[in-house]
Amino acid sequence: MLDDVSRLVGIDGLAVIGVVELRERLELEVELIDGAGCCRWCGRGSLLVKDRPVVRVRDLPVAGRVTWLLWRKRRYWCEGCERTFTETHPGLPSRQRVTARFRAHLFERCRGGAAHLEIARDERTTCYQVNRAFAVGGDQLLAWRQRGTVRRLSLDEAHHRRGRELATVVSDLDRRRVIEVLPGTQRKLIERWFADLPEQTRAGIEVVSIDPSNNYRDAIHAALPDVRIVCDRFHLVRGAGRALDSVRHERQPKRGDTRRKGVRRRAYAVRRRPELYRQRRRLIKAREKLTGPERRRLADLFATDPVIAEAWGLKEAFRDVYKANSRTQATQQLDKFLDATGRAELPSFTAFAHGIQSWREELLAYFDEPTTNGYAEGVINKVKVIKRRAYGIPTFDSYRKRIVIACG
Repeated sequence: MLDDVSRLVGIDGLAVIGVVELRERLELEVELIDGAGCCRWCGRGSLLVKDRPVVRVRDLPVAGRVTWLLWRKRRYWCEGCERTFTETHPGLPSRQRVTARFRAHLFERCRGGAAHLEIARDERTTCYQVNRAFAVGGDQLLAWRQRGTVRRLSLDEAHHRRGRELATVVSDLDRRRVIEVLPGTQRKLIERWFADLPEQTRAGIEVVSIDPSNNYRDAIHAALPDVRIVCDRFHLVRGAGRALDSVRHERQPKRGDTRRKGVRRRAYAVRRRPELYRQRRRLIKAREKLTGPERRRLADLFATDPVIAEAWGLKEAFRDVYKANSRTQATQQLDKFLDATGRAELPSFTAFAHGIQSWREELLAYFDEPTTNGYAEGVINKVKVIKRRAYGIPTFDSYRKRIVIACG
């Protein structure tokens, strides 16, 4: 029977010699099958067992029950050199109170983004053991991920502590994993990180996708002058939508608030043109995604307000730039949009077009290398979930390690 229990435990070289059941806990008395053949210090075979201390080691649960291994370790005394030593096993690390596989199990749960207190409660262990597993496994994984070359990078910002600190998340777009988190978004910080990369890694980078951030662009130009920079299309298209929404706000002035104290104010009740407010989401929506009824409602709105119709046309004209099949065609579409913006003389679109002019090369680079920050935006969402489950992560080192480990 004990042989069957030994196979159930599944640690090579270890035999179960006794089982003790204590409610929801199992205590398995174990020992090494093979004793030491010779002295660790002098290599002779004249050994005597001096002592058999018992070491309690936490292991993976058996049948859903907390399992402890009571390891009866042999302490040997060598008759030749008169020195002592204790037997060891790779699955039962020295001076540790958990097995290697239980620590690996805790680390895998940490990689899933769970809070350390939540893991400790579920596994019925201490937060110290969870933090220890996270630190040991995290250092090994981070060292392994620094190897290899990278062709396409992505830089995006994330909040460490909202309202206080911003961090830069660096992602490998080809392997779809986070490779580093930097404590800030300053240009000098980004330059220094690129400069510290191995020469082989720097030479392998061909494309960097970024949001429209001058800090990121200037740092890349300074550190990697030959790398192609691609501005994320989502942020530029969203900018056109915001310009349209600004025009809607200008065309929809608010009247004085006459509600009684304690009565909740409704947005459509304090505006002169509630029909324009109701169309706000349809105006931002992509043209090809509009349904038949939505198209008819917008047509009625455009018939009564030609300024909104013109602004909506400018928004769609900018979206048409990304529907081009080549860089040449995209350049033509972009020039048409800029000319139409100049004729329209709408302040919000004039400001947007001025910003587009400064990012023209990075916008058109998308048609040479179709790269976006889509993966990086997904990482930012996952970071928010990790922070929420942990009720915040106060230290940046822990924040960095959790992101790199969980998003790989």
